[in-house]
Amino acid sequence: MKYMGLFWILLAFWDSTLSQGNPSIYGIKSHYGFIIAHAPELKPISQTNPFGIQLEYSRLKITDKAWKTCHCYGRSGFSLAYFNYNNPAVLGSSYNLIYYVEPYLTYKGPLKFSLRGSIGATYLDKKFDAETNPENVLFSTNLSFYLALSLHLNYHINDQYAINLSANYNHISNGGQKQPNKGMNFPTVSIGVDRIFNFEKLKVKPDSLRDYDRSLLWYIGALASLRSSDREAEASNHPLIGVMGGGLKPLSRINGINGGVELWYDYSDAKIAENRQISDSAFSSALLVGHQFSFGNFHFLQQAGIYVTRPKNIQTNNWYQRYSFWYRIGKNKRITLGASLIAYGKVADHMDGRLVYLLTK
Repeated sequence: MKYMGLFWILLAFWDSTLSQGNPSIYGIKSHYGFIIAHAPELKPISQTNPFGIQLEYSRLKITDKAWKTCHCYGRSGFSLAYFNYNNPAVLGSSYNLIYYVEPYLTYKGPLKFSLRGSIGATYLDKKFDAETNPENVLFSTNLSFYLALSLHLNYHINDQYAINLSANYNHISNGGQKQPNKGMNFPTVSIGVDRIFNFEKLKVKPDSLRDYDRSLLWYIGALASLRSSDREAEASNHPLIGVMGGGLKPLSRINGINGGVELWYDYSDAKIAENRQISDSAFSSALLVGHQFSFGNFHFLQQAGIYVTRPKNIQTNNWYQRYSFWYRIGKNKRITLGASLIAYGKVADHMDGRLVYLLTK
């Protein structure tokens, strides 16, 4: 379950990444940032400035087929990133294998503005240990998720070289698989240089390729995950399964609004209720409303969820945020694969995998 989201995204882009005729881009960039202390107990270990270096390879998609995928020019690729958290005894460093998608929001002229979404796996060389490293409540597994959202300014000096300045919001967590798992949020600023091969001037696509469906899009789906039966300490994992439904309404080619409902049964909550000898139900339900970015077959959803029912002695929050990534596959684009992260304020709680069926195109 931990790598389901990454696996689906890799499959979605595998064919187009290997296609011939697309410009290739090799890059290197440096990072410098800070750690957000999203809980009071994290302040003592968050007073550092992480730094790092990142190596990248990507393909810039220029074909009509690639344009239809996101209704935009964009590139996708892989990167290797090293982050040093400037606290070697407690936080150590991480080594990250990352896949990213980067649609261009503007592409005319030498200055290009883009938005990048990244997902990957990270290896952490320091983790929580009750005896040897009790301060590190951020990480409890060596292998975890890496997620990031970045804004990029790319300036093409010529057809072979470009420099870039980026603002990045990075997140590392094990998705609630093992506790403690406060997770790390660390914004960084990065500067880098790209070497471009076979660059072609990006031309305006015909109107026939720029059209989008303005109708309301209904969906139903299923979700699944694994959660620890103790929110603060190491414990066994238990399944979480659920269903969802709702609608997406485009407001423009990129922006839209959404609403829906989701219901799930969390076996880890049932185990907690059993251990505490309380009568809370493990069933939860919620109403959601939010915004989405849509780039062709991609949907990035940001939603606020209001609980209708919940185990009140276990889950004290009345609402949550949900961040989801969907990718439409198949001939008619009705099947959607995705991953989702639920958070309470600044604290990420857990991730799940999602299978969604679109009732209308």
